[in-house]
Amino acid sequence: MSWEEKALTLLDSELGGKPFTTEEVTRLLSKSRGFSAGTTYRLIHDLIEAGTLVKLGRGVYRLPRKPATITSENTKSLTYVPSLSNSNSDKIAKRVLFDRGIRFMITGPSLLSPFIHYFPRKMIHLVYVMRGAGENAMDGLREAGLRCLLRPNRAEINLALSEFPENDLFIIRESAGIEGAVDGTAMLERAFVDTYFETTRRRIPLAAEEFGRMAFNAIATRHMSVSRLLRLAGRRGIRPEFRTILENLIPELRLPGVHVENDHVRRVLKGITNMDR
Repeated sequence: MSWEEKALTLLDSELGGKPFTTEEVTRLLSKSRGFSAGTTYRLIHDLIEAGTLVKLGRGVYRLPRKPATITSENTKSLTYVPSLSNSNSDKIAKRVLFDRGIRFMITGPSLLSPFIHYFPRKMIHLVYVMRGAGENAMDGLREAGLRCLLRPNRAEINLALSEFPENDLFIIRESAGIEGAVDGTAMLERAFVDTYFETTRRRIPLAAEEFGRMAFNAIATRHMSVSRLLRLAGRRGIRPEFRTILENLIPELRLPGVHVENDHVRRVLKGITNMDR
């Protein structure tokens, strides 16, 4: 058993099941293992990057609900990137956009299929491209035989879904910046932030209650990073809404800062409360 595994086992036995601070970890590991403060900080960083420790806020952590084991091979910096849905259209779209030299990110509901409660008959793929590249992206996807719309509203999306029930639909939106993606695919946290925004602002036909159920399922997997979610939500101006949602998803979580519970949040919370806790 590596020294990281021994430290994780100690944290689980002494501090597992509740949030704890950097000071508590430092005190425990100094007394039990003789670790210096520097070694403890390094350990905390490695455990967070490996997904075996959840950062709730500045200097506050908890172990996953079902603590994961670690080895020396998986303590490197890792980012969980969700897989695209099984449709071959995803692969075609990425190839077309890469070939055209377009900076893009596929995000939204198509990346959240493992958490969807009521699986849709057709998948909506959100494609964010840099400003000015929308027409180029649309031309490329259409030439490849994919159904796509540029900057559509909810009514236009519903009409397209009804006219072409057998096809997935690509929604192209232009953006000033594309952060939180790996090789054109959004990280899990970015996909959730974008899906929440598009859903609650009624830009795509997905119920806010269904988003709440998806978020509940995702938190249970232990892949979600609270700090990354809040950072990305801040860039979309919805961090106060996410603070409220996250505290409902993780009862022991207390996040500093402004909280908002508006109609958008309440609809999401309705989906969360309908899940078995």
